[in-house]
Parts: sequence; C-alpha cells; structure tokens
Amino acid sequence: MFIKAPEGTNLDASDTLVRQAEQVVMEYPDIQHVIANVGSVGGDPFSQGGTGTHINRVALDFRDFADRSRPSSDIVAEIRKRLLEGIHGAEVQVEQEEEGPPTGPPINLEISGDDILKLGDLASRIRGKTADIPGLVDLKDNFIGGKPEIVVEIDKEKAALVGLDAYTIAYTVKAAINGVKVGVFREGKEEYDIVARLPEKDRKSVEGIRRLTISGPRGEPIPLTTVAEVRLTSGVGAIMRLDQKRVVTISGNTSGRLANDVIRDMETRLGGFEWPRNYTYRFTGEQREQEKASAFLSKAFVAALLLIFLVLILQFDSFATPFIILAAVLLSLIGVFAGLLITGTAFGIIMTGVGVISLAGVVVNNSIVLIDYYRRLRERGLALREALVQAGLTRFRPVMLTAVTTILGLIPMATGVSFDFRNLRWSVGGESSQWWGPMAVAVIFGLAFATLLTLNVVPVLLSLAAGGPGKKGFRRGFLERGRVLLRSVAGRFRKRKRTPSPGDDNGVP
Repeated sequence: MFIKAPEGTNLDASDTLVRQAEQVVMEYPDIQHVIANVGSVGGDPFSQGGTGTHINRVALDFRDFADRSRPSSDIVAEIRKRLLEGIHGAEVQVEQEEEGPPTGPPINLEISGDDILKLGDLASRIRGKTADIPGLVDLKDNFIGGKPEIVVEIDKEKAALVGLDAYTIAYTVKAAINGVKVGVFREGKEEYDIVARLPEKDRKSVEGIRRLTISGPRGEPIPLTTVAEVRLTSGVGAIMRLDQKRVVTISGNTSGRLANDVIRDMETRLGGFEWPRNYTYRFTGEQREQEKASAFLSKAFVAALLLIFLVLILQFDSFATPFIILAAVLLSLIGVFAGLLITGTAFGIIMTGVGVISLAGVVVNNSIVLIDYYRRLRERGLALREALVQAGLTRFRPVMLTAVTTILGLIPMATGVSFDFRNLRWSVGGESSQWWGPMAVAVIFGLAFATLLTLNVVPVLLSLAAGGPGKKGFRRGFLERGRVLLRSVAGRFRKRKRTPSPGDDNGVP
C-alpha cells in the first residue's frame, strides 16, 4: 500500500496516516506480517522515483495459500475500499507486488504533447471522466505539480520610462529575498558574512514583495508594482519525456474485470473527448507486452504447423495426407474456445497459447496412428471402405488411451485439486493452478474435440482424397453448379447483346 500525503507533510503527520492503515489491516488474520515505511526513500509509484516525507509504504505479507480463510484478492479489495473511505487528504494505492520481469501496470495510458501543464490538465480531466469505470482501481498519473512560486514579471517599457533596467529591478528583488553581503564579522580566526535582507514575514508573502521600492536614477523610490507585476503561480515539478516527446502517464489496476474489458470502456469514453491539436494518446504497459506475446506465439504456431507439414510430406510422400492431418489440428481449436466458454476461463495469451501449440503435437500423433494403419491396409489390397472401417476399429483403443490419459493427467492442474503426500490430505485450489489452469483447460477440451475429429472427420477426408463416392458426388455437384452459373452468365450476355440501343434503327448495340 502506498499513501501519498500533500507535498511538504512532515513525518509526524505521515506516521499518523500510516497508523490508521495499520489498524485496518491488522484486523485480518490472513495477514501474517505488516511492514511500514514512513517517508519514502525511493520507488515512489506516484512520481516515478521521487522521495519525500509525504510518501509512505506499507507492505503486507499473507499467510501460505493453504492456510488462508479467504482469497487474497477479496481481502485486498476490501482493504482498498476501507482505506479510501477512512483516510482523507491523501492518495491511497493498494496493489499486488510485481514478480518476475517488469511488464507495466494493466492500465497504462500515455498522453503526449508540447505543453507539460496542458498535459497535466488533460490527465486530470481524463481521470475524472474514467474514474467510475467498473473494475478500474488505483487510478493515478505521474504529473508532478511544482511548489507555489512568486513570479515578478517586469514590464520593460514602463521600466525604461522611469530610467530603470531589468537587471537593477531583478537585483533589488533578489537582495530583498535572498539577501546581499554587506560586510564580514571577525571573531578570532573565524569570519562570518553579514547578509542584509527583508524580515521573514515580508519576504514570504506576495503583499510584502509588492511593497518593495526600487532606487531610481536620481535616488528616488519607485514602487515595484509600477514597473512589474507580482503574482502567485505554480511551477513545473518535473518533465517526463519518452521518445523525445513530453509525456504524462495515467496508470491503474483492475479488480474483478479483465484489463482488456476496462480498456475497451476507456476507449469508448475517450471517443467523445475533445483533444487539442497535436496531443495524442496510446495504451502501453501490460497491453503492449500482451501484443508482443501474441505476435510471437502466432508466429510460433505457424512455424510449428509448417515444420509438421514438411515432416509429414517426407514421411507419407503425399500432399493430401498432411493437409488432412493439419485440418484436424485447426478444427481442434473449436474445442479450445468451447472449453474456455464453458469453464469461464479467460484466454491468456501466454498459457492458452502454449496449450494450443502443445495440443497440435498430440492431435497430429493420433491422426498419424490412424492414417498409417489405413495406408498399410490399402497396400495389402483391401478396398477403400473396408480399410477405413478396419483402421478405425483397430486404432480406436490407442487413440482413446492417448486422449484419456492426457485428459486425466491434466484434470488436477485445471481444477487445482491435488494430494499432499507429506500431510496425507487433499488440497483444493493450489496457487500453481491459477497460472497453469488456462493451458490445461485448452488441452483438455481441445484434445477431447480433436479425438472425435480423428475418429470421424479424418476417415471422411481420407475417403474424399482416395476418390470415394463422397468425392465423386462432391465433384459432380461442384461441376453442375459451375455449368448452371456459366449458362446464366451466357444467357444474360445474349439478352444484353440483342437489346437495340436507343436511336439505332439497325438494332446494333
């Protein structure tokens, strides 16, 4: 948990906020350790590495997964809600600690443009427009507003009329605020500078600076407000650049919804947002890593199919047979998507993609077992139908055994049910199943569907490839449709040719 108080908050006030958070989290027995850091020494999520006494961090260490009475995600969501309602005057962020290589937050919106102050204003407006999206939590931006500043803007034309220049006015203001050395005080061997400046109450207020007077060319006092404008404003705390562009990043986490669904809702909200000219935005972070992983796995799947195709061509010395086997692989994806829908499992780019690639190897193996025996029977002189029936009956057992053993072996991974041999008890809902579960679901349902394809669709395709009745019927129907189409086109062409053109007595088109 990160608690960010207003800039300039001292350690005592920050400690009070942290103690409030500690009282909340200590009520949960599933939290084993609580470590609080008052005053950040780095790793500030709000300002990307900023430090200060106003930034605080509280780390929560949960008990082992098997010893928890509730899922940690439910506890985190409840703590977030209580802290947002109970802590006022400070920003609160509750997030899971990142493990492994950095991928960025689930929601990461980068706004780029020329004016950093306008970028900060856009970030604030976008946060207000998207803060109520369901599932979007810990919404923040990395725009750092500077501390309040007193600006003295000199009017050079007015200064020239009274005989003053910008250097004289600036030096006078600087001397009044920072002081000017007027002498040295010696005490023994030590020397101390004597600095003259305004009293503290006059140099820390706008009205005190406005009462300053500047010595004119003849020594006459000239009010500072005559030649300059004094106002209170805010400076720029920091400027972040990415690819040589000024960027302000809005980031957030998700709770109870997929990041893709939340991003889709954000894009809908931003569709009606009025963007200034030359100001753009894009989603990065975890979304960009997901796109990279998706592109890599897509190429890996295509490469795997090409390698399988080349090996099958060399082994079977045929083009038709490899296409039949790969058709079963592609159709098995129907089972993968059906399984994800039935179980309500999200399509994980990494694990589901790996499951699809591994599924291709098993499906190819079952098809090869059936087709190889079918080709042997044909070489012995059996008829087409008899060879297909005999191959299906003989290879039914190895195909089913391969599918059943693989599915049974993956069920514990998909359901999270395992047996603890050390304590001799069953364990339900293991941590590893949350990561490996999508891959197991993809392989289980994809292989079950592919087994039916191997035993039914593959023999049909073999019959068509060998010139069976189905193939003849298919060819006959295809040729008949082609003839009908050609006759229709020819009839329309003749009719158009016989129609006389307007004003042509001879009837020539």
